[in-house]
Amino acid sequence: MRNNTHTKFILTPILSILKESIIACRGIGIGIETQALSEYVMQTTFLKMAGALEQKMKCICWEIASNDYEYRYQYLKKNYGECSRYEDKNHVYEDLINAIARINKSFNWYSIFGDIDISPIVKESLKAKINTAIANQTRKKGRELHADEINKLSDGMTHYYMRQNLTDKDRSIFAQKMILKDINGKIIELIKDSPISIWEQQNFLFFKSNYNDIYSEGFMSNKSLFDKNLIEYYNEIVYKHRNRCAHNLKSYQDNLPTLTDILSETYKYENYFFRFAIVILIDEIFIRIFNKYTKELINSVI
Repeated sequence: MRNNTHTKFILTPILSILKESIIACRGIGIGIETQALSEYVMQTTFLKMAGALEQKMKCICWEIASNDYEYRYQYLKKNYGECSRYEDKNHVYEDLINAIARINKSFNWYSIFGDIDISPIVKESLKAKINTAIANQTRKKGRELHADEINKLSDGMTHYYMRQNLTDKDRSIFAQKMILKDINGKIIELIKDSPISIWEQQNFLFFKSNYNDIYSEGFMSNKSLFDKNLIEYYNEIVYKHRNRCAHNLKSYQDNLPTLTDILSETYKYENYFFRFAIVILIDEIFIRIFNKYTKELINSVI
């Protein structure tokens, strides 16, 4: 394994760019006079995040190419452009998965999720059953259960369900939900007391209440980065706006949405918080899989 030059950049979360923007805004206050900065700050932050993600895609390819000369030969004949399109990101995703499989012939896809504690999500999905069990125990004992009794019962049911009923695929689905919950929790916690949450208050409140809507079909399978539903959201919410900003299209194109656009399913999600969330999700996916790649690479030379 060669001494890599891109690993630190690849493994640095893009969430840090959003954090830097929020820190930079702390000194300007939240008065109405600062509202004029809203679009400038949001657009700049979004472009920095999208641009960093595109550079990560290229760095990942070069890292693979530096360790796998057959891949290098094939990669040099490919054209992933700026890696801004979903298709290009998905090709890099496939390349990375295939690179792991070439190193470790017995690679199990589900091992990528092995370090994620899924018990909070499992407990949430079992909430109705747990509440029924608590009610039954309350009637049986003739008194209200103590907090430690409730926790013991809840944890016991959760762990039993995880041992008896979950396949590897089920575990990966719960793990993905945990990844989403963690990402969106971090975004909300970071933004909630910042000028950004005031400037874009309505959009921020909508994001907090509805951030799970766009993930209805899932993501991160052993075959593709996103499923069909999320691909559409990426193209409509992220990619189109990335091009508007990067190529300054707003300066000469009609900026008003048509009635058809307004009526579309994706239009209500066209705000910066959903864009941030999708970009950060892609970043988290690649960080997780690239970590797996580097570990397999190290193990292969020991």
